Amino acid sequence: MSAKLSPWFGVATPHEDIREGRLSEAVFAANLWRVWRNEAHDVYQRPEMFFAKTYLTAGLTNVLKRVGQALSRQADAGDRILNLQTSFGGAKTHTLVACWHLAKHPDVIRRAADCAEVREKLGSSLPSRDTRVAVFTNQSCNATQGRETPEGIHTRTLWGELALQLGGVELYRKIEPNDQRRTNPQGLFTDILKAAAPCLILIDELADYCVSASGEEVGTTTLADQTISFVQELTDAVTAVPGVALVATLPASHMEVASPEKGQEILDRLERRFGRMSADIKPVADDEIYEVVRRRLFETLGDPDDHQQVAEAYFKMYQAHKNEVPAEATRGTFKDRIVATYPFHPSLIDAMYLRWGSHGDFQRTRGVLRLLASVVGDLWDRRNTETQSQLLIQPCHVRWTIDAMHAALTRLWGDPYGSVVAADVIGNKANAAVLDEERGGEYGSEKIAQGLAAAVLLGSFGGAGERAGYSTKDLKICVGRPGLNWGYSDGALMGLEECGFYLHTASAGNQGKRYWFGTKPTLTKLLVQYRTQFASQQYDDEIIETLKDHAKGIKGGTPTWHVLVDPQPDLPEQKSLTVLIMPPACACSDNGGSSKLAAPVEARIRQLSEKCGTKDRRYRNTLLFLLTSVRGLSSLRATWREVAALQAVKHDYGSQLDPEQKEELDDKLKDANAKVITSIGSALIRIARFEGQAIVDGTLTDAGATLAEHLDKLWTELVEGDTEWVVRKVGPVEMQNAGLVPSEGGIRVKDAVEAFLRYTDKPMIASPAAVVQGLVQACEDKLIGIGRGTSVSNLQRKWCGQRIDIDPTEDGVWIIPPFEPESKPEPRPDVAYPDQRPSEGQDVTESHGTGVQRPGGKPPDATTAKPASKRITRITIQGNVPMESWADVFGSFVGPSTRMNLKRRLGIDFELATQGDTALDENDATVKAMTESARQLGLEIDFE
Repeated sequence: MSAKLSPWFGVATPHEDIREGRLSEAVFAANLWRVWRNEAHDVYQRPEMFFAKTYLTAGLTNVLKRVGQALSRQADAGDRILNLQTSFGGAKTHTLVACWHLAKHPDVIRRAADCAEVREKLGSSLPSRDTRVAVFTNQSCNATQGRETPEGIHTRTLWGELALQLGGVELYRKIEPNDQRRTNPQGLFTDILKAAAPCLILIDELADYCVSASGEEVGTTTLADQTISFVQELTDAVTAVPGVALVATLPASHMEVASPEKGQEILDRLERRFGRMSADIKPVADDEIYEVVRRRLFETLGDPDDHQQVAEAYFKMYQAHKNEVPAEATRGTFKDRIVATYPFHPSLIDAMYLRWGSHGDFQRTRGVLRLLASVVGDLWDRRNTETQSQLLIQPCHVRWTIDAMHAALTRLWGDPYGSVVAADVIGNKANAAVLDEERGGEYGSEKIAQGLAAAVLLGSFGGAGERAGYSTKDLKICVGRPGLNWGYSDGALMGLEECGFYLHTASAGNQGKRYWFGTKPTLTKLLVQYRTQFASQQYDDEIIETLKDHAKGIKGGTPTWHVLVDPQPDLPEQKSLTVLIMPPACACSDNGGSSKLAAPVEARIRQLSEKCGTKDRRYRNTLLFLLTSVRGLSSLRATWREVAALQAVKHDYGSQLDPEQKEELDDKLKDANAKVITSIGSALIRIARFEGQAIVDGTLTDAGATLAEHLDKLWTELVEGDTEWVVRKVGPVEMQNAGLVPSEGGIRVKDAVEAFLRYTDKPMIASPAAVVQGLVQACEDKLIGIGRGTSVSNLQRKWCGQRIDIDPTEDGVWIIPPFEPESKPEPRPDVAYPDQRPSEGQDVTESHGTGVQRPGGKPPDATTAKPASKRITRITIQGNVPMESWADVFGSFVGPSTRMNLKRRLGIDFELATQGDTALDENDATVKAMTESARQLGLEIDFE
């Protein structure tokens, strides 16, 4: 900013009440009845102060001249009845107060220095002496109860009040019966005015009074009917009596009346009565509002040369960027407007007077004065600390946390705009403030983004269609200042578009975009902001819980393995193939099997493989470790952040979204949750196991859409892929490598199975059946022999070169060196042979000679025919088993069913109860171990 140019507060000085923060709402709320009662604020009660702060607009000057001429008996009849009909806050009441002082205090006006302008403009129209004044407003006389007066009179009507105020009790008595009965004094009021002339009658807010009076019955009519009828009687009387003036106000619309439904009819009737003989005058023209504001808010405006220099600086700036500002800003007339509005920028007053003034509840002149006074007071108070450049007061300088501005915003446009201010415009956490802070430099000191947001909010109202909001070019003149980088606003606008919760945009043709704030947040921008908030969160706990939930449903299927998620150091022994899905903290590189696991990950895997809590783990070759890759985990976490962002938006803003946005949000949330599931497989692509004491790892080539599908693909990869980590049948080579082909002595089958489950130098087996099937085949191929007996040296029976059934849980089954079995006789058709498999506990003898002996050595009866038997397809065993007989369940049912190659489904139904009055602590170590075991086995466990 040029050193030659001073900020506005170095040139102009606000009135004392603004400077000292003593500004009261009453200062801008003219009340004619309070003036009559000598109860108004000094600015309205004292004529010299009133006129010192009043700009004499053309309309106001015209009204005062006509009233002065009427009171001096110089006016024609048609000029003595004035109807002021403007929109809410159009300075009607202010004009009536000016008329009051003209009639009551002409002597003060003649001599006071502050009234020089009034004297100059009125000239000979200034009354020579004070005259009687009667005032009637909506507060003067209650439509139902009337008014008790100091004279002891109880007035009941408009005509009663006017007669009493104009002529005291004496004149009142002439119409007292009509006042008490509340009937129009037809033909009587002319005499009242003749006795009171010269006099002035001021009527304000009569439409509101008539709405109240419409509920008071007077014979077959109402008090409102009688009052409206009296208006015609009054205007006729004023016309007939010289020296009498009547000034009345009416609202511009029935919407400004207390009851809009009744208000339209009442307003129409009053307009017809006053319109018959009155002259309509607008107190303040649109182009006069600038001077009204300056006069009322500023004690001095400083040197006009300073105004010219500032206007010239702005004008040159607009011309230098003529394609980026509205065309009017590059014309010389706009420079004149800047001079006329100094220290305000025209855009600020126009926004409030024209845009905000279009609201039915906004008091145009009074409201603009009130709001601008609060802005000036705030900036003056912070003039020594504020870092924003302030050659003029522009929309970018409005602080929406000022009480008056915030109250007007929420009262006129709705409470939700309070949330808009806090979220996007001003405050430590507002998006505009955060943007300024992040960019720093002049963005921070000049509050570029906050100024833009403040201007956009100011211009968000009062327009329709393309007028709603500010265009890009409009915003340039709202925020651009000489000496400030012109391009900052472009960068800030782009930033606000990206982060603003409530900022809406639309095309504005050659004006660029159109910007406005609405109470409906934009969904995309909400998501952008919430994604940023959740960007640093990992969601590892949520990922683990999701994996656990989906792992619960994985039971059986082709991969006959357990699936456990996030195994802990006290993981129980796993006696069958188990997939341990490691937590996100164990993510590893994406670079295939040649990579090394990070030291902490390797340590955790090794600890799980070697220890069951504090004890050494026996079954180490059952554990497969499934881990996330770094890249896959990053993607999985991103999907969780998206879910969290969507859920937060729904929680925080769901009630503010319209149906289409809610539907869009629900669809996005559904898709995001689905993506979490599909991302699991893409993340869990690293697999590891122990080979001897070394950890080997690899990368899966394919991923499933769900965890179940992913594990199916993992099974295929491990069994049929290049790794061949898991075998479904132990082949001859594996048997040789595992030392299961003895040349002497024997190996217990149960121990052979255990070896594959325990020792990591052996292949992993899909189940014990993998070993059993290999042994069966090896026996059939004469690679080994199988014997049954209490020991290798005490075998009751041996097999080699034939297919047999083997129970891997049976203690007395042995792997022995191969041998050549003795030849067997051809079976005879007339002899029934028993199954080769002996029953448990029975003696077995070798088969030789010409027959096969039954157990016990007794030959079969060749002459006895075997009876026909029923065919059995399913066996179900149910009932309660005593604890001492529990072990018999396996020997009696599970073992034989395995040997018979039956398909088994084994369930569990434990009920464990304490004895007597004792109870277990839920934190008991054994109880916790049971709980963990149930979780890992996929069982349900409940506590009572």
